[in-house]
Amino acid sequence: MKRPHLSQHIIKWELLLDGLAVVTLALVMRLWGLGFDLPNLYHRDEAKYVSIALRVLKTGDYNPHFFNYPSLFFYLLAIAYIPYVLYMAAHGRLMSLQGLVLPEQVLENVVGIAHMPSQLLVGRAVVAMFGVLTVLGTYWLGRAAYGRRAGIVAALMLAISPTHVRNSHFVAPDVAMAFFVLAAFVFCLRIWQEGRWRHYILCGLFAGLSISTKYNAYPILLTMILAHALRGPIRRDARPVAVGLGAAACGFLLTTPFSLLDLSAFLNGVAFEMYHYAIMGDPGIEGQNGLLWYAAYLIRNEGIVPLIAAVEGIVGVLSRSMKTLLLASFPAIYLGATSLYVVKNDRTVLAILPFLAILCGGLVERLGDRLASLVGGKRRALQAALLLGLAALIVTPLVQSVAINRRFSAEDVRTLVTVWLDAKVPAGSRIAGEYYSPLLERSPHVFHWVDRAIDLPISWYQDNVDYLVLVENRYGGYRLDPARYPEQIAAYDQLTTQFELVKEFEGGALGNPCHAMVLKVGRP
Repeated sequence: MKRPHLSQHIIKWELLLDGLAVVTLALVMRLWGLGFDLPNLYHRDEAKYVSIALRVLKTGDYNPHFFNYPSLFFYLLAIAYIPYVLYMAAHGRLMSLQGLVLPEQVLENVVGIAHMPSQLLVGRAVVAMFGVLTVLGTYWLGRAAYGRRAGIVAALMLAISPTHVRNSHFVAPDVAMAFFVLAAFVFCLRIWQEGRWRHYILCGLFAGLSISTKYNAYPILLTMILAHALRGPIRRDARPVAVGLGAAACGFLLTTPFSLLDLSAFLNGVAFEMYHYAIMGDPGIEGQNGLLWYAAYLIRNEGIVPLIAAVEGIVGVLSRSMKTLLLASFPAIYLGATSLYVVKNDRTVLAILPFLAILCGGLVERLGDRLASLVGGKRRALQAALLLGLAALIVTPLVQSVAINRRFSAEDVRTLVTVWLDAKVPAGSRIAGEYYSPLLERSPHVFHWVDRAIDLPISWYQDNVDYLVLVENRYGGYRLDPARYPEQIAAYDQLTTQFELVKEFEGGALGNPCHAMVLKVGRP
């Protein structure tokens, strides 16, 4: 009678210790460098998103008046700012909501300044917590699907994922969306295993919340339908699926209510995003095949985890493992849908990273069991083999994540440029810079914003500018696809050869490596 009780006690301790370990690692990787760049705001969206949430509190108007993204993330931010306001008031920092000074967008949708940097720290901490919860949920789901070893490996790989770590530093809805998608999938698995009405309701509710965080989470609804279809003869009863879809609609409408109450603004916002993703792209990547671009990105940044996940998915399909098929279905459907877009970026893959990690953990679990049967009682040999395999898994993502956080902890390359200009260039100098260039609004120089430096003739610079600043995250995209942009590359090369290079900078920008240069413009 004592053995079952003892076994349950051991499992509880395992869960506690595993959870503490993965949460600690995830926290360290996401809180490291969280105050990057402040008070400067080089992320193009942070000032806007924080302002939307704070404006809800200040005005009492719950309409965000912004529907390019749905509303749940902004409401969650607004809720997080309630204790922030009370804390600031208790410490004499503000007397009323009117004392909240919103971040300033120096150049709209490009760069800004935080007049109260603690606002950004709160918003970033909220996103970091969603990242940690996603890592914890990945452990739980991996363990439930395959076993403890799989859960630990899956959580470890997501905890050190360069893409997940980097995006967990930004006030943006993508990491929160990935959490709600994972929560919805937990109940997709329950639908396949048990298929009770509450599982359909909860799956639909979390699916609705994920779509209410970011629209492109909608493929989770197709995964719910697949989970129902995989149940066998019971699948002919479509009523549970209808209830799940109804719960999704309720979850979305309750947390993005002005999609109905301000329908025209909602449709305008959604239409713009659909047009943006279908037609407008970023230089250097818009012409590439979506699946190939994402595959290359994942392998380059996440190491061999995506390859192992793909192997596990293929093996699962061939062996007719319904559990593996279900786990692999969401990444497959999601990538298939998002690969049709012209816009491609790293944050798009955030929703599938937990699934890739779990599939990777599943294959490790099965290989570990197979290896154990082969080596028999040679425990040390088994441990050595598993540790060697784990080292091969973690080396690439861990090295990249540490490098990302080191860049977050250092000065942004644009700040380095600003400091150098203020120290080395005569006051009153006329300086031109492209979008995403240094913030020189409060400097002793006269600054001109230009969209692309190559859009203006050489003569304009000679007549109006003393120095030109070029930053890689504006011009670098063209060099990613030289065959598509030979004219743009040639135009930038002409600028750099026409003018004198006086200083080059190597550093980071939003966690990525970045190069910048200052050119002195000569007179004709």
